[in-house]
Amino acid sequence: MPLPAYGRWLAASLRLLPLSALAGLPTTAPGEEFLPMTPIGAECLPVSVTVEGDLDLVPTVLEQLEFDIDFSGLLRSSEEGVATLCVEVSGGLDGTSITARAEADGEELLRKTYSSSSDDVYPLVHALADDLVFCLTGEQGIASTRIAFVSRVGETYRLVAGSLDPRSPVLLIEDEQVITTPAWSPDGARIAFTSFRSDNADLYVYSIGQRSARKVSSLPGLNATPAWSPDGTMLALTVSEGSDPNICLLDLATGGLQKLTTRSSIETSPSFSPSGLQLVFTSDRLGAPQLFVMDNTGAAVRRFNYAHAYCDSPSWSPTGDRIAYAARTSSGSIHVFVADADGSNVRQVTFEGYLNEDPSWSPTGRHLVFSSNRGGERSIYVLELNDLLLRELPGPGECYCPTWSPL
Repeated sequence: MPLPAYGRWLAASLRLLPLSALAGLPTTAPGEEFLPMTPIGAECLPVSVTVEGDLDLVPTVLEQLEFDIDFSGLLRSSEEGVATLCVEVSGGLDGTSITARAEADGEELLRKTYSSSSDDVYPLVHALADDLVFCLTGEQGIASTRIAFVSRVGETYRLVAGSLDPRSPVLLIEDEQVITTPAWSPDGARIAFTSFRSDNADLYVYSIGQRSARKVSSLPGLNATPAWSPDGTMLALTVSEGSDPNICLLDLATGGLQKLTTRSSIETSPSFSPSGLQLVFTSDRLGAPQLFVMDNTGAAVRRFNYAHAYCDSPSWSPTGDRIAYAARTSSGSIHVFVADADGSNVRQVTFEGYLNEDPSWSPTGRHLVFSSNRGGERSIYVLELNDLLLRELPGPGECYCPTWSPL
């Protein structure tokens, strides 16, 4: 059985006991039974969609457009919609174009043409879907966002970026050494990640525009599990520097490093609250991995909740009201959970497979992405929380450590 995130750090990076050494510990809090995550069930605005034009493109455009609408968590495709969307698609040697018109209650809300010099119609469909969500609800859509993750094929590691459609992910970095724990920056222009290419767990920042990575922290030992501050000026990360791993703040402009924890336990996997004033993180200060919350100065540390005997990989939602994480259940499997930011109202999100981890929120807080071995080899799955719609993202080999781009 592959080790979950925390166990991999203990066994591989820190050369401590593997997760099996924790077998004597209770797997869940005594007597605890978790309620399943249920659909939020918010009423979605029904939209009827018609697509005409190039017969080679119409089926693809219609299928993707209906998926983007249904996966928004705000709209749903319907034959009897309150709103109507009429689309004309054309393609040729000069590229592809989509002309769209949306109406509701006899009022025209959207009329726009989307064009591309390529024959790739998916970006045009995503842009239309996001515009439709905004003009009908006033909220931002997520169809055009991307998800970066690690893909391992044989002994080759790749950092790739996938989209919410059938296209193969785009290759960003490829290496024979381990790549892990990517984190997308709030401005969407950078991805922080850890690489072992220099025989050390060094932290890099990849520039999407420049298509290159620079090393930002290479202290001996771990420089890993990066989390961006909301303003993008700092990274919270795990640093061991020849001793027990602790959480530090790295100022990207000056390179200055500030320790937030100074314990002999293992402190790792930080995630900022959307205000930037707090962080949730993993610590084994009580003997097994648990979640804790602290101020961004390292003060006012409190345990997140008492629901599990083993939990890790916290991710604070962009709306600030919930935290997703991975925890071990009574069966010994690792599953994704969501709780309110005060630790209450715990809900189990995944039930299939035995290794579900690395949860990350969409930028609107209406979706989760995570890795799961439910299909055999670990893959990336996205979940819409209003109707619990689930979709697997395409990717070669074993895929894990997803991170969602901003809007």
